[in-house]
Amino acid sequence: MEETLKLKKIVVALAATSLIAQMSLANASFYSDPGSAVTLTILHNNDGESALLPDRSFKTAQGTLIFGSAAAFSSVMKREVKAAKSARNALLSVYAGDSFLASKNLICSEPANNASTATVYDGVAQSLMPYDVHVLGNHEFDYGTGFLKRYIESFSSKNRYPFISGNMDFTANADLSSMVSKREPILRGIMIGKKLGQSYVHKDYTTGAVFGVVSAITPTLRTISSPGTSKLTTSDIATTAALVNKQAAELQAKGVNKIILVSHLQGVAYDKQLIALLKNVDVAIAGGGDDLLTNPDVAESIQLIPGEGKPVGKYPEMVKDADGVDVPLITAKGNYSYLGRFDVTFDAKGKVSSYNKTTSYPRRVIPSSSVSKALGVSDAVTPDARIVSAVEVPLNACLTGLAKPIASSQIVFATDRGSSTVLGVRTAETNGGNLIADSFLHAYSTRAAGANLPAAGSANPVVALQNGGGIRQNGGVTLPTTGAAGAISRGNTFDLLPFDNRLVAITSVSAADIKETLERSCSVGTSGGGQFLQVAGMKVTCSRAGTAIVVSNPTGDSYAGNVTTVGTRVKDVTLLDGRALVKDGAVVANAPAVTVVTNTFTADGGDNYPTLAKLVKVGFGVSYEQALYDYLLSFPKNAAGLPEIPSSDVRYSKTTGDGRFTWLP
Repeated sequence: MEETLKLKKIVVALAATSLIAQMSLANASFYSDPGSAVTLTILHNNDGESALLPDRSFKTAQGTLIFGSAAAFSSVMKREVKAAKSARNALLSVYAGDSFLASKNLICSEPANNASTATVYDGVAQSLMPYDVHVLGNHEFDYGTGFLKRYIESFSSKNRYPFISGNMDFTANADLSSMVSKREPILRGIMIGKKLGQSYVHKDYTTGAVFGVVSAITPTLRTISSPGTSKLTTSDIATTAALVNKQAAELQAKGVNKIILVSHLQGVAYDKQLIALLKNVDVAIAGGGDDLLTNPDVAESIQLIPGEGKPVGKYPEMVKDADGVDVPLITAKGNYSYLGRFDVTFDAKGKVSSYNKTTSYPRRVIPSSSVSKALGVSDAVTPDARIVSAVEVPLNACLTGLAKPIASSQIVFATDRGSSTVLGVRTAETNGGNLIADSFLHAYSTRAAGANLPAAGSANPVVALQNGGGIRQNGGVTLPTTGAAGAISRGNTFDLLPFDNRLVAITSVSAADIKETLERSCSVGTSGGGQFLQVAGMKVTCSRAGTAIVVSNPTGDSYAGNVTTVGTRVKDVTLLDGRALVKDGAVVANAPAVTVVTNTFTADGGDNYPTLAKLVKVGFGVSYEQALYDYLLSFPKNAAGLPEIPSSDVRYSKTTGDGRFTWLP
């Protein structure tokens, strides 16, 4: 018996050794490239942001044209895959990040509950599309790494699938470390399960050509999202470029001479800065900016959805790298409204020799309808039936329950993000921002005692802060979302405040800390920024003529950096009872300490708020969306039995608010 067991062990050991040898040989042969000229079709998109349903539209003379949706996008993608294969091109399809977004669509997947078994509809939809690799964006971390793990695991129809981010290290993260690939780069098909890595090598099965994919996420990730114990390994564009160059060089050392960069840097302007520092990257694909580019050699009537605005640049944009070589930079507008297609030819040495000017352009996503036919849209598609069944049907069932009115308003609230010319929550005070900040004060008044927090009053003045970036426009730029007075649903409040942000109280905050915090808010330019704060419980005056505070990018596990330049924009801060915290730009001596109510993201230093990050917080058991919901229910009921905000409420009757924030020149 002993001899038999020994023999069995020897056989198993020999089999294992043989398997390892076979895998090593397979990996070595994987890098073998024919060394001939090849045309690669790159299919790419970014910023789908949970826009899964056919609920986007443009008004046209022929009627309302529906566009977008995951199901229609899938049909367009599969059509282009078929066309590329028919042309005998090599093929690579990539998702350049922001594959989901906090919204009522995502709420149906219960992202805040890591123990949930609810279907992750974004993952289901994407796993039914012919992607080769996903690059992570900042929104993938908005609900922390627990939900990111659930999302990755939802790719149930794909046993082998890579997710990459070149400047992220997940080895210390309890949620994701088990997915980290033990080998870099990840090789197509030579892995089991879903894997996380930094780079990817794609062997095309039709031509045998080998392509390397390097990647990077924005170095500001820790200030705009919640990666937890995941490590960001670069701090700015320069260090990111050095890392990308290193990864490209490592791929070249393995014999990979055709390198594609897929990044998620929040806009093509940052990609241009990055490319200028790179060497040996042949094509660059950008994500995160939602930029609409078009090919000037193709009629816009073929490329653009009828009713679409003007493009902001060319597809591709040619950008010179560190060696003066032109690198094609491409990206696509998001929300599953466009699929980019770029047909690029490499010579036998692996260098870009040309691109097809007649076939390289963004493909619009338009489901077939009577309106599309009336408009003469010949490339409209029948939505993918599998995604309609697996995603649209159950998602619509969930949303039906969120569509019931919970309140009403005689006032229309401004909730647009804003710009240098448009009033919005990232640029100035708005009545929508006031409504949300006031809901925080209401939450404190009703819940402070239960959290053993002191009651609000003259001895404990309470103020509220809400970052403009946490106020979203998933349902539109107003509340009610119709743009007219009327009903408000729970779906609307989730669209407006979709993140898993809990309210916290920060007690005994000094006037000096309030000033430094507001300096960060007032450091925004005229086009705005997500860190701009909507406030309640005080009046604030800032001057753009002052020096804007400068805060370094965070390092390590911190969500905020350090103040490197002191700000001088905050001129006056006064509590509602008339007591001044800041007067004529100076902190008032013996000014009272205050309690600040804000969301966890801002309190922990998100949007680069180092002053708040260092202070002690006390949670009191409510999300920022729940705070707004509860506040809406506190208004008197109308004849229909719905709580209603009256037009006479002077806090909100003007879209510009009631004067609690003032910009001076």
